[in-house]
Order: sequence, then C-alpha cells, then structure tokens
Amino acid sequence: MVSIIIWAIVLIIVILFVIMLFSSVAIIHTGEVGIVERLGKYVQTLEPGFHVVPPFIYRITEIVNMKQIPLKVDEQEVITKDNVVVRISETLKYHITDVNAYVYQNKDSVLSMVQDTRANLRGIIGNMDLNDVLNGTETINQTLFQQIATTTAGYGLNVDRVNIDSIQVDKTIQESMNKLLRASREKEANIMEAEGLKQAAIAKAEGEKQSDILHAQASKETQILDAQGKAESQRLIAEAVRDQINSINEGLENHGELYLTYKNVEALEALAKGDANTVVMPSTAIDSLGQIPAVGKLLKQESK
Repeated sequence: MVSIIIWAIVLIIVILFVIMLFSSVAIIHTGEVGIVERLGKYVQTLEPGFHVVPPFIYRITEIVNMKQIPLKVDEQEVITKDNVVVRISETLKYHITDVNAYVYQNKDSVLSMVQDTRANLRGIIGNMDLNDVLNGTETINQTLFQQIATTTAGYGLNVDRVNIDSIQVDKTIQESMNKLLRASREKEANIMEAEGLKQAAIAKAEGEKQSDILHAQASKETQILDAQGKAESQRLIAEAVRDQINSINEGLENHGELYLTYKNVEALEALAKGDANTVVMPSTAIDSLGQIPAVGKLLKQESK
C-alpha cells in the first residue's frame, strides 16, 4: 500500500515536471514577437525562434503579430460642406512598429487608430462639396493618410495605406444627381451636334466660296481671252487696212495720173447711162481722156 502511494507521488512529480518543462518552452513564429513578463512586469521581447522561459516567475503574456494587417472600418455617415449626408466605408492597412507602445502605453491601439481615422475623415469631408467628394477619393485618401500618419505613431502603429471603398448618398440625392447628369450629357450632345452642324455649314460655305472664286476666275480668264481675241482680230484688220492703204498709196505714187483718168472714165460711164443726151465736160477732162490709149486712138480716128 505504501509503495503504491510512493509510486503515485513519483508519477505526479514526473507529470508536473513534464508540464513545467513544456510550459517553459516557447516557439515564436516568423513575423511575430513574444512579450515576456516577470511577476507582471515587462522583461523582454522574444524574437522568432525557440526559447525556454523559466516557469512560475516568467511568463509569455502576449504574441504580437508584426505583419501588415488589413482592417475594415465600419461605415460612417458624414456631412459635406453643402449639407449632404454621405455614407463612407474605408479600409486601412497597418503594421506594428513599437511593441512596448502598442502593448503597454495604450489600452487598445487599434481602436484609437480607428477613432482618429473616422474623426479626421469627418473633418476632411466637412470641408468639401458633394461633387468634390464624389470625384476626389484619391485626394481624400492622401489627405487622410498624411493626417493620421503622425498620430498613430504614438500608438506603436504605422498606417501603410488608406483606401475609400465606397461613397453612397441618399436615394433622392442620387436621383437628382442622375437627372443633372442626364441633363449635362444631353447638353453636351446638343452642343456637339450644333458644333457638327456649324462645321458642316462652314465647310459648305467654304466650298461654295471656292466654287464662286473658281467660276469668277474662269469667267475672268474667258473675258480676258475674248478681249485678247477681239484685240488680235482688230489688230489684224487694222494691219490689213494699213496694207491696203499702203498699197493704194504706192499705186497712186507710181500711176496717179492714170488712176485719175480711170476715175474720169467711170464718171463718164455713169453719165452716159443717164437720160440726158448732151453732156458738158471741161476741156481738161477731155484732155485727160485722151491719155488713155484706147480713147486716144478713137479720138484721133474721129478727128481724121
């Protein structure tokens, strides 16, 4: 009976020893650190790897994740500068930079970070009109990131990225915005159509203008060619008349007396065809007729 009790005690001691042995062994994974306390007081931070911590007095109180952590912030309602209520949801990405500040200097560093983020977001949106809010998410992200970066450093955290997931407005406001958007698009379409008609009219007028210019140039060239043709014709006629006059002048210079005599004969012929039986002529005219060979011969025969 005594031996049984002794063996039971030994077994209990062995079990306790094994439990103590396993409880003093700690394995810290990559991307994590362990917080070691001695009787409730911070002692050291354990890096990733295998560690043995004396039991009872020393204890690993917390394993802190040092990796980047995404956090979905609850949706919140914010009033814009023009008094429009919008619902905004956002996402944060952060990582722990100071384990001591994260664990011991703040009761809940993540909650503090979220509260500051929501407060800063209200301030940013409150200084913007609805249209700027809807079209300026990137600007909001950058401004919010800059504002909370210095604040969260005191919590042992570093915010890596802020992203606005969605911005929603009241249904009635959305309908009004849709109407304005449709009106704006119709206006732009009308402007584009009017601009197209304007350009078409300009092109047509320009074409007609060019056509009129070409017609005018063609008419001008035709008139010039016609005038040149008339001038050339008149020049040729003038040259012909001049040549004729020159020819006559030449003939008169060489045979002027004969020509005058010939004209006298023509005059006598015209008189002979008349009804009068008697023609009175000056002697000079008769003398000039005698200069014509045929008439002269006839006169000589008559005189004989």
